[in-house]
Amino acid sequence: MVYKGLLALALATASIYGAFCVGLYFYQTKLIFSPTSVLTQTPADEQLAYEEVWISPEGRSSPGNGLHGWWLPGLPGTLSARALTLLYLHGNSENIGANLGLAHRYQLMGFNVLMVDYRGYGLSPGPFPNEDRVYEDAIAAYRYLTETRQIPNQQLWLFGHSLGGAIAIELSTHRPAAGLIVQSTFSSMLQAVQLTGQYDWVPVNWILTQRFDSLAKVPHLQLPVFYIHGLEDDTTAAAMSEQLYAASPSPKSLWLVPEAGHNDVASTAGPDYFTKVETFVQQTQPVVAIQAPVSPVE
Repeated sequence: MVYKGLLALALATASIYGAFCVGLYFYQTKLIFSPTSVLTQTPADEQLAYEEVWISPEGRSSPGNGLHGWWLPGLPGTLSARALTLLYLHGNSENIGANLGLAHRYQLMGFNVLMVDYRGYGLSPGPFPNEDRVYEDAIAAYRYLTETRQIPNQQLWLFGHSLGGAIAIELSTHRPAAGLIVQSTFSSMLQAVQLTGQYDWVPVNWILTQRFDSLAKVPHLQLPVFYIHGLEDDTTAAAMSEQLYAASPSPKSLWLVPEAGHNDVASTAGPDYFTKVETFVQQTQPVVAIQAPVSPVE
């Protein structure tokens, strides 16, 4: 009787464990992605010059439909002579409204900046996000810049913060660009999950389909890359940017910012942020003949 009782308990425990693992497999996107729809800040609130844009999956201008974003024209700055444009890919649990301050810093350096929300984020309609969909959305934004606005890829820089860093790395392995800036990102989703310690008792490597495996991709980069990370980041450890840096080919640079967390690197660094980014761009980006971006045809 004792044996049968123990066997029944073991079978029940195994069934519950198996059901939990199956649940994690099918609902992992809900655990990984946290899209927010409310825009807490807009360029109009800050009296910034901007253009509201809507981008179709094919990268065309599509007023009122597709991906929603803001085009911030570059202001006179150190990098103005290079006529550069920055594709800004934001992180999780936020949207372009929460990233306006950092995007404006790049605008002040002289970059034109395109900020865009993935489907399900901000005002961008669509299905719930997953890894493939955010990659597709980044490609649509890239095509909008290079095809609709006719920006040469040698004048286009990619920027990604946190989850956006993984998206920017993926994009840079498939589309040519002048350079890549990756801030506060992770080496892979698997390692990010493992570092939390919350799922040590389940076979995460078997269950996880949303891999975001940047560490496997960066050895194949063919453009300059600048990794930036706060040393006090308690969301993604700075050691993961160090791993990415070590695995990346040159030209590359790594800047670990003392006392900075996950979302306050630029504000903590102050003027040094401008200096570090501008220096890296100047060292790796030649001055080219200025070609003004064209306005998309509605």
